[in-house]
Amino acid sequence: MDINEKKEIRTAIEEKIVELEQRVQDLTVATKPMGLDNAVGRLSRMDYINNKTIDEANLRASEQKLEALRRWLDLIDTEKFGKCSRCGNEINPKRLLFMPESTRCIHCAGK
Repeated sequence: MDINEKKEIRTAIEEKIVELEQRVQDLTVATKPMGLDNAVGRLSRMDYINNKTIDEANLRASEQKLEALRRWLDLIDTEKFGKCSRCGNEINPKRLLFMPESTRCIHCAGK
Protein backbone atom coordinates (compact mmCIF):
# COMPACT_ATOMS: atom_id res chain seq x y z
CA MET A 1 0.00 0.00 0.00
CA ASP A 2 1.50 3.34 -0.99
CA ILE A 3 1.51 6.64 0.92
CA ASN A 4 -1.31 8.18 -1.14
CA GLU A 5 -3.60 5.21 -0.48
CA LYS A 6 -2.85 5.45 3.25
CA LYS A 7 -3.64 9.18 3.23
CA GLU A 8 -6.91 8.52 1.43
CA ILE A 9 -7.81 5.76 3.89
CA ARG A 10 -6.83 7.95 6.87
CA THR A 11 -9.16 10.67 5.57
CA ALA A 12 -11.98 8.15 5.10
CA ILE A 13 -11.47 6.82 8.64
CA GLU A 14 -11.41 10.30 10.15
CA GLU A 15 -14.60 11.27 8.29
CA LYS A 16 -16.31 8.06 9.41
CA ILE A 17 -15.24 8.71 13.03
CA VAL A 18 -16.80 12.19 12.96
CA GLU A 19 -19.97 10.77 11.43
CA LEU A 20 -20.18 7.97 14.01
CA GLU A 21 -19.50 10.30 16.95
CA GLN A 22 -22.50 12.37 15.87
CA ARG A 23 -24.60 9.23 15.42
CA VAL A 24 -23.63 7.95 18.88
CA GLN A 25 -24.54 11.32 20.35
CA ASP A 26 -27.93 11.30 18.62
CA LEU A 27 -28.66 7.71 19.62
CA THR A 28 -27.66 8.40 23.23
CA VAL A 29 -30.33 11.10 23.35
CA ALA A 30 -32.87 8.84 21.61
CA THR A 31 -32.34 6.01 24.10
CA LYS A 32 -32.90 8.06 27.23
CA PRO A 33 -35.80 6.71 29.25
CA MET A 34 -39.18 8.38 28.89
CA GLY A 35 -40.50 9.77 32.12
CA LEU A 36 -43.54 8.07 33.56
CA ASP A 37 -45.19 11.45 33.90
CA ASN A 38 -45.32 11.87 30.10
CA ALA A 39 -48.92 11.81 29.00
CA VAL A 40 -48.84 9.44 26.05
CA GLY A 41 -51.20 6.70 25.07
CA ARG A 42 -50.54 3.01 25.49
CA LEU A 43 -49.73 2.50 21.79
CA SER A 44 -47.39 5.48 21.74
CA ARG A 45 -45.55 4.09 24.76
CA MET A 46 -45.25 0.67 23.06
CA ASP A 47 -43.90 2.35 19.91
CA TYR A 48 -41.43 4.24 22.06
CA ILE A 49 -40.25 1.04 23.77
CA ASN A 50 -39.87 -0.73 20.41
CA ASN A 51 -37.96 2.20 18.88
CA LYS A 52 -35.80 2.51 21.99
CA THR A 53 -34.78 -1.15 21.70
CA ILE A 54 -33.82 -0.67 18.06
CA ASP A 55 -31.92 2.53 18.88
CA GLU A 56 -30.04 0.78 21.70
CA ALA A 57 -28.91 -1.95 19.30
CA ASN A 58 -27.83 0.69 16.78
CA LEU A 59 -26.01 2.57 19.53
CA ARG A 60 -24.03 -0.53 20.55
CA ALA A 61 -23.15 -1.29 16.93
CA SER A 62 -22.08 2.31 16.29
CA GLU A 63 -19.93 2.36 19.43
CA GLN A 64 -18.23 -0.88 18.40
CA LYS A 65 -17.57 0.41 14.89
CA LEU A 66 -16.24 3.69 16.31
CA GLU A 67 -13.84 1.82 18.59
CA ALA A 68 -12.64 -0.33 15.68
CA LEU A 69 -12.00 2.76 13.56
CA ARG A 70 -10.05 4.43 16.36
CA ARG A 71 -7.90 1.31 16.74
CA TRP A 72 -7.22 1.25 12.97
CA LEU A 73 -6.34 4.95 13.04
CA ASP A 74 -3.80 4.27 15.80
CA LEU A 75 -2.26 1.51 13.65
CA ILE A 76 -2.24 3.36 10.33
CA ASP A 77 1.47 4.20 10.51
CA THR A 78 2.52 0.69 11.54
CA GLU A 79 3.17 -2.42 9.50
CA LYS A 80 0.04 -4.02 10.97
CA PHE A 81 -2.23 -1.57 9.18
CA GLY A 82 -4.03 -3.02 6.20
CA LYS A 83 -3.07 -6.60 7.03
CA CYS A 84 -5.71 -9.28 7.40
CA SER A 85 -6.05 -10.36 11.03
CA ARG A 86 -6.62 -13.93 9.92
CA CYS A 87 -4.19 -14.71 7.08
CA GLY A 88 -1.81 -11.75 7.26
CA ASN A 89 -2.22 -10.79 3.60
CA GLU A 90 -2.80 -7.19 2.60
CA ILE A 91 -6.41 -6.01 2.63
CA ASN A 92 -7.34 -4.40 -0.69
CA PRO A 93 -7.15 -0.59 -0.27
CA LYS A 94 -10.51 -0.26 -2.06
CA ARG A 95 -12.08 -2.47 0.62
CA LEU A 96 -10.56 -0.26 3.32
CA LEU A 97 -11.96 2.84 1.62
CA PHE A 98 -15.42 1.28 1.43
CA MET A 99 -15.33 -0.33 4.89
CA PRO A 100 -12.52 1.36 6.86
CA GLU A 101 -13.17 -0.82 9.91
CA SER A 102 -12.37 -4.02 7.95
CA THR A 103 -9.80 -6.21 9.68
CA ARG A 104 -10.02 -9.12 7.24
CA CYS A 105 -9.39 -9.47 3.53
CA ILE A 106 -12.32 -10.34 1.28
CA HIS A 107 -11.28 -13.99 1.13
CA CYS A 108 -11.15 -14.43 4.93
CA ALA A 109 -14.26 -12.31 5.56
CA GLY A 110 -16.26 -14.72 3.39
CA LYS A 111 -15.36 -17.72 5.52
